[in-house]
Amino acid sequence: MKKIILTLLAVMLILSLSAELVDRIVAKVGSDIVLLSDVYKLMYQLQTAGYPSEAINEAAALSQIVEQKVILQKARDMDIQVDNDRVEQYAKSEVSKTKAKYPSEQDFAADLARENLTESELVDLYIDQIKESYLSQQLVDLYVKAKVKITEDEMLAFYETSKDSLAIKPVTWKTGVIIHEIKPSPASEASKLAEMREIRERLNQGADFAALAAEVSDCPSKERGGDLGFFSRGMMVKPFEEAAFELNVGEISEIVRTEFGFHLIKVEEKRETEVRARHILKILSPTLQDSLAARQLLESARESFNAGESTFGELAELYSDDQETSANGGIMGELSAEEFPELYAPQILATPVGEMTPVLENEGMLLLFARLEESPPRLFSYEEVKPSLENYLYQEKFNAAYTEWIGELIDASYVRIIEQ
Repeated sequence: MKKIILTLLAVMLILSLSAELVDRIVAKVGSDIVLLSDVYKLMYQLQTAGYPSEAINEAAALSQIVEQKVILQKARDMDIQVDNDRVEQYAKSEVSKTKAKYPSEQDFAADLARENLTESELVDLYIDQIKESYLSQQLVDLYVKAKVKITEDEMLAFYETSKDSLAIKPVTWKTGVIIHEIKPSPASEASKLAEMREIRERLNQGADFAALAAEVSDCPSKERGGDLGFFSRGMMVKPFEEAAFELNVGEISEIVRTEFGFHLIKVEEKRETEVRARHILKILSPTLQDSLAARQLLESARESFNAGESTFGELAELYSDDQETSANGGIMGELSAEEFPELYAPQILATPVGEMTPVLENEGMLLLFARLEESPPRLFSYEEVKPSLENYLYQEKFNAAYTEWIGELIDASYVRIIEQ
């Protein structure tokens, strides 16, 4: 868990420096100094961020620190303002997210203690980094990014002169997919609703809500008698939230349907914009019969396609629950073998072109794939590589513009590297 703090917040800390290491000044940038420990801190940060070890060295780290300092000094000279309240709010939010990744507050506090940090100090460190990042980005946007433009003519010219050296597009296939969710049948839903009505009747007859939740609820909150604690609007799914906030204290809701199943809700307390409620949940999930029926449906679709009785598009429109592809006749695109979903690639490649794969299942979904048409290897067209060309040429121009700008900024600043 320690790396969550180090990596997520990019706090440049070193767990320990060699006892023999004597800190010293390695550079002066305007009125600022750079210590050897600053260089090692940055190197450690780069290491924890996953940079290749061959790219991490003292000279490169020192150069990066010098660049950052001259940029920040320029930003201060220009009196660029930062919204301190928003920065603090964002920093606190990120620290809260980090804390939530720990099993308990005690574990989080223990990691902070090992770093000789308090939570407040961690927020302050993050605030400093956010401000520095914001100020740097403002200057880079103004002096570099705004000046980098890529034209259509440049991209076309680059494509024409280099297309023969571009990688050849491999064999590809027009590939379709049908994704069918295994859903509870109307009969399964009616059965679960009848079960919930029996629970509601027990409450009507005076059963204790907390005791009944502990007995019959499918939610982990049953261990607390269904108690969900206090929550505000936006924290629960909409139907649950609306029902809970409409109840008076002590009142029990009618049966509420959400994506999770059926709920009964009892409000225990209200305060300003929050309510504290208990609930009883009966999860609505497909039965074995529902799963078998869905599989049989897709088996029939597969047989219909392989026999030439239905087109892929017709079947996708009828049976696919994936909105993105079903609106396009189930077509995923023109894919190479490397672009197939890794989990299903062996079955897709083992199935002859023009036929559907066997019915595949994963996490409550049934899937059918088909390679509908095959295209031989060829040169990539301009339109296919245009986004990559634009990114490549933009990065080339951006790097050149940044190098020129930062060089001028350093030349105009007082920078002294101290060799020892």
